[in-house]
Amino acid sequence: MEHIVSHFLDFEKLVSVLPFGGGHINDTFKVAINEGGQHKNYLLQRINHQVFQQPEQVMENIFLVAEHLSNQAYPLNILSPIHSKNGGWLFKGTEGNFWRLFPFFENTVSFDSVESVEQAFGAARAFGIFAKALNGMDASKLLVTIPGFHDGLARLAHFKKVLKNARQERLREANSEIQILLDNQLVFKKIASLGLPLRAVHHDAKINNLLFDKTTLKPVAVVDLDTVMPGIVLSDFGDMVRTFTCPADEDEADLSKVEMRVPFFEAVLEGFLSETGSLLTPAERENLAAGGRWLTLMQAMRFLGDYLTGDVYYKTKYPRHNLVRARNQLALFRSMG
Repeated sequence: MEHIVSHFLDFEKLVSVLPFGGGHINDTFKVAINEGGQHKNYLLQRINHQVFQQPEQVMENIFLVAEHLSNQAYPLNILSPIHSKNGGWLFKGTEGNFWRLFPFFENTVSFDSVESVEQAFGAARAFGIFAKALNGMDASKLLVTIPGFHDGLARLAHFKKVLKNARQERLREANSEIQILLDNQLVFKKIASLGLPLRAVHHDAKINNLLFDKTTLKPVAVVDLDTVMPGIVLSDFGDMVRTFTCPADEDEADLSKVEMRVPFFEAVLEGFLSETGSLLTPAERENLAAGGRWLTLMQAMRFLGDYLTGDVYYKTKYPRHNLVRARNQLALFRSMG
């Protein structure tokens, strides 16, 4: 690990390299350097190139976003990558792994769930600040690092192909869920027909992709910019509705615990619009609520499709885990009206 660090920082000043966080995609380490008797911390990360097959494109997008934000009146901390000694954003190790370095934001904390309407408002406002600051950015400059990521029609077409090749026993077990999805496929067609403008979109607007000040508990940074790509605003708003408003996480098997809490939805809407209301088009504003249903149904379809293909994408802890997740998301979808 010290060898990797030496390609970014002065090896002689290295104090420690320790595993950090519990991310499921990339391996992360906290690196401490001695700077004049004081410890300065950084985040060293190994990019999972099975998920992000073009790491250079991911880093190019992050740089473009960080550069744009630095030229705005952006009140949050900016996640700017740090050059390696070879001048690039990445170092490729002999084992084929790609490594990158970011600043470490001190005195911050992250959360895995939204516990109050006040927190929902503040988190949605932070993502609104992020969206507002990126409003003037030419989204076409961003590279599409995961094609079709939030393309409902493309996901639907793939799901229908899965149905033709899935194992019969799994098709039988998931029959009612499959029917619910097919009965609601117009949700995807409606959103696609709106012709909403392409924007620079985070594409993973969850509470754990925000950092909060440890003392004030106010958001101070939007992080995990790996999926920033051209997209529609409903992607981020929909993900917030999906993950901020439900008291249970997507692994919960007891569907009586799965619902959209209306006060939390109202807080998300108010918080996001407090920053973006003046820049969204009428069609975007009018369809924000539909974005929650659209994104939740899409996630249900992704879980169900993975179950039908033998659980090849999402990590599972037991045989019907992805089916439970799909049922969970369908219950949440139905609770949205």
